[in-house]
Amino acid sequence: MYPHRQHCNSCRFQRFDRLKNMLTIKDLTLAHLTIGATPAQTIDAAAVAGFGATGIRICGRRPGDAFATPVLNNPATIVALRNQAADLGVRLSNVSGYQFYPETRIEDVEPVIDATAELGVPILVANSFDPDASRFIDTFSAYCELAEKARIRVALEFLPYSGIRTLQAAWQVIQASNSSQAGLLLDALHLARSGATPEHIRIVPAERVVFAQLCDANAWSGDMTDEALLQEARGARLPAGEGVLPLFQFLDELPADCEIEYEVARQDMRDKTPSEKASVAAADATHFMAQYHARKHEAGAR
Repeated sequence: MYPHRQHCNSCRFQRFDRLKNMLTIKDLTLAHLTIGATPAQTIDAAAVAGFGATGIRICGRRPGDAFATPVLNNPATIVALRNQAADLGVRLSNVSGYQFYPETRIEDVEPVIDATAELGVPILVANSFDPDASRFIDTFSAYCELAEKARIRVALEFLPYSGIRTLQAAWQVIQASNSSQAGLLLDALHLARSGATPEHIRIVPAERVVFAQLCDANAWSGDMTDEALLQEARGARLPAGEGVLPLFQFLDELPADCEIEYEVARQDMRDKTPSEKASVAAADATHFMAQYHARKHEAGAR
């Protein structure tokens, strides 16, 4: 049912070589959801914790939502964020802007593309909460066309509680968009909760995997409702290696040069400062990647 991407020996060695050098936190990206703070606070926290890059949210989830630090149509804030990141040596990896709902128009989301371009960020994350697949594909295609003109890649993220619930559905949207630059954001939690396994990643050509998000989770119990899935994703993830998700296999299936973003939003950290959250995430991520490296080294030595 699923076509398999070829994994040649040279590709496997490339992945191993990359991971040999991925034992410092500088090689990982901090997800904005891990921090739950303003863009400026997120950049500061990433620098304090030693992350080499970070993603930032620059507006609410819906057009018109309140946002603590207005970024859209705010040139002074955009310049300040860009300079802050440069001064601290933190690369701005990706931007999360408005999500797509039935009422979302392309005119609503154009400012997100403009701000992302002005920030110099190369990736925009997109999520759909529009139940009409045909309508979303039309809007998404227009969005990708505008982003491509601004030299920005759009990374569509499927969420099992959204309008695009599975890897297969997300890949079909990418194909239907006719955009050469659009691709997928692969989240280890969403992949597992949608019923897929890491091997299913092979349906997506390597060049269409824009980046991946790493976290862990408990075994699921109770009813798998949209609300329960959303609450877990936004506040009940586990540090990598402390749950049941097949994360070693997940990393094995990613393209050799795939960017890894650490996204672990935890309710038990909600009272901590952004820098404290980032520092704990950095320690957890480094520990897990060391385990993964040791496992790869052991396998290579056999």
